[in-house]
Amino acid sequence: MMNKNYSLITINHLSKFKINKLGDKFCLSLSNCKNKVLISLPFVLDERVGSLAGMMPDGSLIKDLKRVYFTQKKDFRKILQFRGLLIELFSPTNKVFIRDGHNAFDAYTNSTVLANFLYHVLDFSKSDEEMKVPKWMFLSPDSVKRAYLREAFAMEGTIFKSLKEIRFITKDKDYALGIQALLNSLKIGSFVQTRIGGTHRTIQYRVSIYRKENFEKFKEIGFTSLLHVERFNLICQKYQI
Repeated sequence: MMNKNYSLITINHLSKFKINKLGDKFCLSLSNCKNKVLISLPFVLDERVGSLAGMMPDGSLIKDLKRVYFTQKKDFRKILQFRGLLIELFSPTNKVFIRDGHNAFDAYTNSTVLANFLYHVLDFSKSDEEMKVPKWMFLSPDSVKRAYLREAFAMEGTIFKSLKEIRFITKDKDYALGIQALLNSLKIGSFVQTRIGGTHRTIQYRVSIYRKENFEKFKEIGFTSLLHVERFNLICQKYQI
């Protein structure tokens, strides 16, 4: 696992936290805070962490950093995946809840320690900030970039019925440019354009991917939602990929 040149989080990155060693794990806590997380050190920024980061367009760190939240309308499996990643990577002492909300399912945990780790250490965005690609993602192996993009496109991507375009939509310009830069690092060409859209008819940014050579490279990323998989299979048939 360590031969891929993953980015690493060491104990030197964790000065904000109280740290106790428990066997082969390290327990992180904060002053005046009962909840804790349990991690391995060094903490490896691998494909699992990349996947979790990629899911955050449909998630958030509440601005007071007391809750980690994820919501999903299209695919309940993503709720289970998000919950599973939190438990596998961090073993939080707080329970990760799943609830049936208004026309959507939510997964959340009231963990100040975990929210602070994701924000201060892993460079995730808070709910009152613009979405961005975490800085360490650009220094990660291609396999981690693909894991990130796979989940990001599951959250905000679409494939046109015409089978001519794969599109990613966001309201945040820097996030769109970050997605484009990641795609470019994998030799996938794309265009960033503005559009007016959404419920409140505001400016959005779309990252558009065209042409067979880019679809071929995107196949290494792939899709996970059933509708996306079905349409991408049709693209592969159309262009004989």
